[in-house]
Amino acid sequence: MTEAKRKQLKQKVAAGEKRNEDRGRTTIFDRAGERAIEAKDQFTAFAKEHPFATVAGGLAIGILISSLFKRSPTRRLASKGAGLAAIGAELALAYAQQAMEAANEAGRAAAPRIEKLGESLGSSARSTGRAAAERASDLGETARAVTRDASKRIGKALRSRIN
Repeated sequence: MTEAKRKQLKQKVAAGEKRNEDRGRTTIFDRAGERAIEAKDQFTAFAKEHPFATVAGGLAIGILISSLFKRSPTRRLASKGAGLAAIGAELALAYAQQAMEAANEAGRAAAPRIEKLGESLGSSARSTGRAAAERASDLGETARAVTRDASKRIGKALRSRIN
């Protein structure tokens, strides 16, 4: 190793040791200040990217803090809101119950009609099946007759060629 390289390495080692000493001298307050600055920068970047989420989050935090105080308007509004929500839930439940009863009544009224429709469809299907079976039977007989006729003709033609 050359003398210049040794000197360069010694300078790098000395600079590294000095940096380590400087790090040890920073106090907790210095590091907290640096972290606070980093957090502020991150929040600012987030707020620029997501302005609506930032506003909504600020409102939510404000409402939460306001509700911690006894005579805050937020707390009074929350109690009224809970009462209104309970009334709304009762109305929704009553409406759902009426809808279920109406559906049950409609089902009971439609049952005889559906039964008659099923019987009508069943009889139509049976008569269509019978008609199809008769046609198939007729076609089967026709096919047998044609086959018999063709076999007789083929037989005659073969006999006439052989004789």
